[in-house]
Amino acid sequence: MGRTLTKEEIFELSVSERLELIETLWDSISPEELPVPESHQRALDEALDAYRREPEAGKSWEQVRDDLSRKR
Repeated sequence: MGRTLTKEEIFELSVSERLELIETLWDSISPEELPVPESHQRALDEALDAYRREPEAGKSWEQVRDDLSRKR
């Protein structure tokens, strides 16, 4: 394991060095380790259930993107 940086040393790093540190930390976390709040899990389950009941009711990514582009 590398050397441990103190909080003060971290804040002395340049912005690009801090961003690199953040990227390294983020890449070290697998998606399975991230907690999903119960309210988010419920919302995802409800959306999946709605999709399974009526798959044609939603919009494709292309439609959503085009709708957003028109609103700009």
